[in-house]
Amino acid sequence: MSDAHAAPAPAVSGATDTGTSQDSALESSSVDLLRARLGEHGKSLQAKAALLNASRLAEFGRQEMLLKARTRARTESNCVARDLVLVGDVLLFGYKVFMGLRQETQVADVFALYRLRAEGDNAELEPLALAQTFLDEPRFLAEFRELYSYYKNAQLVQLRVHQGKLLAAFKIGERISDLRVFRWQLDDQGAATYIDNRGERDIALPPAHDFEWIQSTREQHVLGKHPHINILDTLFVETVGGDLTVKIENNTATGLGIYAEPVEDRNQSLNDGDIAYAAVGELILLRIKPYREEVFRFLVFNRRTAQVRRIDAIGNSCVQLPEDHGIVFPEGYILQSGDTKVCADMPQGLRFERRVVSPNGEDVLYVFYGVEQGVYVLLTYNMIGKTLAQPLVAHGYAHYADGSMLLFSAESEEASRNHAMQLWQTGFVSDEHDALQAPRQSYLGKIGNRELVRGLSELLSLARAVREQADAPRDQLPGRLVFETLLRQCRRIADAFHWLGTPEAHDAGRDVHAMITAAEATLDEFDKAAAVRREAAATVAQAALSQRQLLTDLASRLWQSPADFADALARSGWRADAWPA
Repeated sequence: MSDAHAAPAPAVSGATDTGTSQDSALESSSVDLLRARLGEHGKSLQAKAALLNASRLAEFGRQEMLLKARTRARTESNCVARDLVLVGDVLLFGYKVFMGLRQETQVADVFALYRLRAEGDNAELEPLALAQTFLDEPRFLAEFRELYSYYKNAQLVQLRVHQGKLLAAFKIGERISDLRVFRWQLDDQGAATYIDNRGERDIALPPAHDFEWIQSTREQHVLGKHPHINILDTLFVETVGGDLTVKIENNTATGLGIYAEPVEDRNQSLNDGDIAYAAVGELILLRIKPYREEVFRFLVFNRRTAQVRRIDAIGNSCVQLPEDHGIVFPEGYILQSGDTKVCADMPQGLRFERRVVSPNGEDVLYVFYGVEQGVYVLLTYNMIGKTLAQPLVAHGYAHYADGSMLLFSAESEEASRNHAMQLWQTGFVSDEHDALQAPRQSYLGKIGNRELVRGLSELLSLARAVREQADAPRDQLPGRLVFETLLRQCRRIADAFHWLGTPEAHDAGRDVHAMITAAEATLDEFDKAAAVRREAAATVAQAALSQRQLLTDLASRLWQSPADFADALARSGWRADAWPA
């Protein structure tokens, strides 16, 4: 049975490492000196990274995500907009028209074509005729009429360009998965040629998670008064005794942990809970469904902070950020450092659709889609600042090669002839468009913007990690795990970015190598302290053994004279000169 409440999470970062409590309690002046030295190198590295980033921006610039213009798409009939996609240089707009007394559905009742005319802060959508376009091919028209002949309530649910194909999905049954998908082949110029209406596999979304959930088994069960399941020798989880408990100590004598929340059925065994897990860098994700409950709970444990958070949003969809930064999901992100952002009032039930990396590697766009609502959430993650921009929520979007992005959001569920849209300028230009830029001949230009971004991201992460350990209170010193992680990070940076030692990089590599030396020296201090503890423990154990042997001998001995008593005192280590006069 678990205790009623969870114990507060330990403040030290290395709480999950063996012997961390002793490591954190080190009172060596040399450790303090090394921590201060690391802190100074961290400040220097932070300043040099800022200078390097300024040089990078001066060389390459940066395209901020800005709202350029607002416009409207006008349709001939009142309709409810559903989706928007770019086909070559033409916008395909999909919607649902309320037919009224009309019996036969025409292509123009579902689709419209536009061309964007943008100049400065002005943007207009020019309507185009459907005749002699890919929507006017005889085979498509025949199969379109056939669709509405057999399925009177068919309706467009999604438009998508994927792997060189244009896809238009129509719902034909009660379930959203009952689809008929028309598809066109796109050439290099974006011209579309009709294929058929059997594209159901093509429009399937990518896996909701880009990692594998591992189901726990009986081999991981640890029995005792308070049994639990061993997850990677790091977490110990159970749903018995009335609550779901997460511990970081393999201790079955107590049910107290760092996290607990009630379950609906308190009378369940260790076998009844459905528990799976996944390790993503320093994060351990848990998928848990207690006995007789219908909904999974999702928890995230961070090894560095030794804290657990419940974030059910990762259940629908969750993918990894680049360079092992953490994870991103439709409502926000969680970084390996422990930083977490969860946006409120976001659409539910979204799935990962696609990822777009800017040519400079600085920004990554994550698109999540909910087919039921027909809604997209666009999240932009910055690799250098490790920040997430304000999410953009839309019911359709079109992405141009020059980075322009046209978004529309249905203002209401009521039919309308005017549909508001926004034109954004972003840094997500196509590789072909980026290749048209003139090559740069400077040293930083030869390194490349993407490589500089990767290096800066690593440097800033390292500087922050050093600053956090240097600023930690004396009674909350980081454990050995923190310094081992720091050393691995320093060595990885030194090996991966040879150019950090150049004057153009402001000789940031010197601070990285100095941190390696300081981190190695700090680990040596931990080793010395551990050796002292082992020697002390061995001495105490030997003294205890000698004492037990002496007491056993004395208990069975017959005292014949005062000399026997004096001899026993001598064997116990007593000295007459130790007594006060």
